[in-house]
Formats: sequence, structure tokens, C-alpha cells
Amino acid sequence: MLFDIPADPTLERIQAQTDIDRQVRLARMMFVTVIPGQDAVYALKVSEALSIAADPQLGVNVPEVDTPNITAEAAEDGVSRFEKAAEILTRDQHWKVGSQMIEAQRRSANAALSAANTAPEIRAAAEIDWRAVRAFAQT
Repeated sequence: MLFDIPADPTLERIQAQTDIDRQVRLARMMFVTVIPGQDAVYALKVSEALSIAADPQLGVNVPEVDTPNITAEAAEDGVSRFEKAAEILTRDQHWKVGSQMIEAQRRSANAALSAANTAPEIRAAAEIDWRAVRAFAQT
């Protein structure tokens, strides 16, 4: 016996929002490590990199104790602190552009979800095309 039970739009909406949030998290993982506290480590590295990049002597005038993260990473990689700073700032810029792309997708999906009235429209709102973000992440 078949039952024609309509989908509960409230539950569909909750599921769609959960799916959107999950997709956004996965998209962010193409660029950054998304564990608690990691954003603070990234912010510290960017701050250190900016101080090195601002020095006309390519970081020579910046004490190593003021840049412990970059100093350690540069030594591990066998590069100068300036090279490591440039790498970190380049990666940070790449993330900023990627983050803007991800947020545009998230806002669009949330707007579609808000406007959706039926279960199929609600489910469709969570179908996000991530191809452009994925392609950019690989550059």
C-alpha cells in the first residue's frame, strides 16, 4: 500500500540548510585547515609575514623572535624568512579570493532557500555548483 505523504517543508528546510553549511565547510577545506584555533595561527603567520614584507631589507631588520612561526617554517623548508613570508602572503591572498567566491555561493544558496516554498524548491536550493571554486582552489 502506498501512502502519499507530503514532504514536511520545515524538515526539508532544516536538511537543506545543514547541507549548504556542510558544502561550505568542505569548500573552505580546499583552501585552509578548518580546525578550531587554526584561523588564529594563520592570522599570526600573516602578521609576521607583513612585518617582514614591510622591511626594506627583506626582513633583516625584523628580529627572529618577533616572527617565530615564519622563522621555524623557513628553517624547516630551507628558505629565507622573506621567501616564506611571500609564500604565506600569496596563500593568504588566494584564500581571500576563494573565501569571497565561497561566500557568494553560500549567500546565493541561502537566498534561494529563503525564497523556496515547496520541497523540490527547497532541495534545489542546496544544489550548489562548486566547479568554479574547485578550479580556482587548484590554481
